[in-house]
Amino acid sequence: MHRLRETHDIVHVLTGFGTDGVGELGLQAFNLAQVRSPLAVMLIFGGLLKTLQDDEPIAPLLQALSNGFAMGLSAGSLVIAQRFEDHWERPLSTWRDALGLGALSA
Repeated sequence: MHRLRETHDIVHVLTGFGTDGVGELGLQAFNLAQVRSPLAVMLIFGGLLKTLQDDEPIAPLLQALSNGFAMGLSAGSLVIAQRFEDHWERPLSTWRDALGLGALSA
């Protein structure tokens, strides 16, 4: 759990998920696929419930959840276990390739 908190912002950059509500939940879906985080399940559930209660469009959230979970499953290794802090000079595209995350979409 400590490493998840420690690498949270880095994983946002690596995955391309924004820091808005939809992006945060997409990242939680990624975390769920990577480490089966119970916290991710609770946050996703809460986000879905809030979206429904506030009568907000659900499609963007479901798409982010789907994308995040698929990305987490396809990543070649446990992303949070990487020592990003030892390799700040490494380009983002190189990290994404090494981790099996593919290119960022525009």
